[in-house]
Amino acid sequence: MSFFARIRALMRGKEVRGGSVLILSSVIAQAITLVATPILSRIYEPDAFGYLTLVVSVTGMITPAVALRLESALMLPKDSKQASALLFLGLGITAVISVLSGLVLELLFAAGQLQAMAGLAGFSAWVGGITFLSGVFVLLGQFALRVRNYRAVATRNVTQAATTAFAQLGVALISPSAVGLVGGYGAGRLAGVIPLVGSIRRELQRFDRADIRLVMREYRTFPLLFAPAALMNASALALPILFAGLWFDVADAGQWGMAERILAVPLVIVATAVSQVVESRLAFHVRSDSHGSTTYYLRVSLLLLLVSVVIGVAVLFLAPIVVPWLLGEEWAAAGIIMQLLTPMLITRLIASPLSKALVVAKWARVNLVLDASRLVLVLVVIWLCWSWGADVAQLVLVTSLAFAVIYVATWLTGLAAARHLDRGSESRTAGEA
Repeated sequence: MSFFARIRALMRGKEVRGGSVLILSSVIAQAITLVATPILSRIYEPDAFGYLTLVVSVTGMITPAVALRLESALMLPKDSKQASALLFLGLGITAVISVLSGLVLELLFAAGQLQAMAGLAGFSAWVGGITFLSGVFVLLGQFALRVRNYRAVATRNVTQAATTAFAQLGVALISPSAVGLVGGYGAGRLAGVIPLVGSIRRELQRFDRADIRLVMREYRTFPLLFAPAALMNASALALPILFAGLWFDVADAGQWGMAERILAVPLVIVATAVSQVVESRLAFHVRSDSHGSTTYYLRVSLLLLLVSVVIGVAVLFLAPIVVPWLLGEEWAAAGIIMQLLTPMLITRLIASPLSKALVVAKWARVNLVLDASRLVLVLVVIWLCWSWGADVAQLVLVTSLAFAVIYVATWLTGLAAARHLDRGSESRTAGEA
């Protein structure tokens, strides 16, 4: 089959049509962010963006594990009552962990630690609140995807982006401070939850304590293994930029955060939307005992490879020119950082969406090893950069190369997981025969 024939085959199916809706919503959401960014960059100082980056990085470390990965388990139960019990359990856990995260930060600040973060009034409260909203945001979104309500998730994406942009711009008219940026970000999370609440109400089923105990036993690998793996993965992504903000300067974190804000456009449009569709499609294969997981994995890989190379080349050559022109000369360092992050960007665009194969295959231990390796590698990079007195640019480059290596390993492991799913389907089909 030719490359273009594979692409046409990939475009068939409800999941891909749903993915198109998600991608369109992500494009609109990122367009809103892009339009707002040049305005915000000329109103708010790099220091203000630095505090926003620190808040987003800390919440980004916690959020992937705030529901103990039960959001991924939501895709798997055949019984809607069990799925409803999982959702309720995840929401309760999210509330507890969010409160604890804020309390831990308060204790650290009281002990004189992390003073760069403490420079933002209410830092711990912002982290706790945004972490909770983010957990609810993800849980309800996954439940909507379970029932293939792609439109609700698409509405969530646009609502969040629009509210964030308008809130940050509105507060800037009164007082352009870091509180305005962080508060606008939190308002966007809250607004994004609203479309999801109404969309899933009819799909919820009554359940009892026995159902909760059942799902806790059935999906215990998610909190026991996938949650630590998610925490390590998120920590590996956040620690370098947190180190830059704490060791160098909050403004350096702001430059790095601005670079990631722009690079998030292809990551959100491509990686996030595709990952949701990939997880839904592979989970459907498992529930229906159908084949084709490996073929689907390779087809998506080819498409992502083409897209990621085009995006990577564009960033490499255009970032130093476009960023200062778009954001202002004081943001020139962000363009250089984008160039240095290109190896990580290309490999992440391919590997990140397809890593969902590990979740669907329930390869919790393998996933844990991958994420532990990523975290160890990042810690080694930070230690080396600290030891030899590296500057921010050197820290960014070494971090980017280290992540590229890990993402290649992740893609190879995901391919093995897809093959495992096909072998499992063949075994079940043969047993029924």
